[in-house]
Amino acid sequence: MAVDPQRTVFWNPAPGHLSRGGGFVLSGAENADLRRCPHGRPRRFVGVARYNGTDLYRPREEAPLMYPTLPPLPDGETGRVPGALLVRGDCDDHAWNDVLARMGELPGMVAHTSGQPLPLAQGPMTRRLLVVQDPAWRGADPAEVAQALDGTGAWVPDLVLIADRGTTRDSDLRPLMAFRPSDDELYRFRVTPRQAAMTYLVVHRPSIEHTLDHHAKSGAAEIELDPGESYEDWVDSLPEPMGDVLETAASPPLYQPPAAPLPVITQNDWGLLVRTDFSDDHAWAALVADADRPDPWIETPEDHQSCVQIVDDPAFAGATPEQVMAIVRQNEDEENGGTDVVVIADRASMGDSDRSVLAVPLEDDVGWSFRLSVENVGSMAVNLFLANTGIEDWMNHLPDGPAVITEKEMRSVRGW
Repeated sequence: MAVDPQRTVFWNPAPGHLSRGGGFVLSGAENADLRRCPHGRPRRFVGVARYNGTDLYRPREEAPLMYPTLPPLPDGETGRVPGALLVRGDCDDHAWNDVLARMGELPGMVAHTSGQPLPLAQGPMTRRLLVVQDPAWRGADPAEVAQALDGTGAWVPDLVLIADRGTTRDSDLRPLMAFRPSDDELYRFRVTPRQAAMTYLVVHRPSIEHTLDHHAKSGAAEIELDPGESYEDWVDSLPEPMGDVLETAASPPLYQPPAAPLPVITQNDWGLLVRTDFSDDHAWAALVADADRPDPWIETPEDHQSCVQIVDDPAFAGATPEQVMAIVRQNEDEENGGTDVVVIADRASMGDSDRSVLAVPLEDDVGWSFRLSVENVGSMAVNLFLANTGIEDWMNHLPDGPAVITEKEMRSVRGW
């Protein structure tokens, strides 16, 4: 096996792994005599511990930075700006353009030009999606991008996305390699472009860390190469990336900027119902009454208190689910912070004989919208807030009661 002395590796006790730093750990104790670092903590090194009897370790801080520096924080930016970094690595032109098209015209999206300062984040909900496509970044891996983010004064995103060879190879899903800079181990996972875009729209929410944990578990991509196995073999053996359903949906989610800026919605109750269709006031009044109806299982209905916040503002006329989810802000008061879902009364809600509304998760499976009977809106809000149920229980709620259903059935229920 050829050794690239510019690759970065971590100490890793399991032979045969491509470490979280991006370098190979050779199979077999004789080829992977890795040293434990002082106090049992791993350090980053360049090269492989021992190869043909030669010690090739060099600490990461001695390795030259091979890629351009990322822009520092702009002058006047005092508060932390949440967001994501999208890097074009080993990805051809067609795949890269496809990734950008699937992600859409996201708010706060900034294309980085080498040598230019980073503009101030603007808008009612400050966030930033920094897109780096300088050819000098071709071939960059997570460890090298993380090293660039370690630079003094650099803006550090919540999520890093890299379009790599796997993105080019899979023209159906266009998976992106992802990691969190806050994770010292740089645990890798894969997400699709549409899933990454939907996640970015809720990056300002307190639950974003939980959402990224969910993505990391669902799309885990820690590299394990057996002797003689190629990178392509490893990619073919991976589970589907997080968000594969969104890429194959008949009407996949796509953010497009609203014609006029939408007002920010601050959640002040457990549930949140937003009206986006203003064609039928009578149908809307009936929907509101049903959404806040007391649960039939409550023993003392007279004690029922409203738990659904109603937003009836013509500014949201025609707003898409993606536009709405992007401007929902959680109340800082934990008792009135609301749940991580917004319910939308759209055109189908006003004319639907089943009287359904669109539920849009703001945590975990963000972008995986599903229709729900309006009578269940209040019950869902209460049970989610009390952690009696998870959003997946309501996704799987069929007419005859909750059920664990197959992905094919779930797509049918959601109209996909």
